[in-house]
Amino acid sequence: MATLSKPSLSINHDHNKKVGKVVVTGKITFTEFEMNQIKEGLKFKLKCALWGDDSGLTGADDHLYTLSSKYLPDASPSAVENYKFEVTLGEGVLDEDWGTDEVYAKVKLVNLYTLVAITKNSNIVAHSF
Repeated sequence: MATLSKPSLSINHDHNKKVGKVVVTGKITFTEFEMNQIKEGLKFKLKCALWGDDSGLTGADDHLYTLSSKYLPDASPSAVENYKFEVTLGEGVLDEDWGTDEVYAKVKLVNLYTLVAITKNSNIVAHSF
């Protein structure tokens, strides 16, 4: 199966506008076998969601927002594909608990033929939104 590098999450907070510009970047490396299958029409779906790192009452992390999925590869596939998700969100979406918020991105790559998936979490951004 392809490999996902650890995604990188950055959030640029604009206090005046009360929004945060979220950027998630990373890299996917396809195997030689997958590259041959891609030439025959194999596609992958890349999903990205923002989560609040939480150990609260239930210990479960909080789902904050799902970004639009991407389908890979594009018209000119290569063994290494870079990806970037961008969205601007209101503070209320990123404000996942009282005090300092801990936000991370979860990226999931799904083989659309076998439905095998791999998931990687990004760094955690700690900030008060």
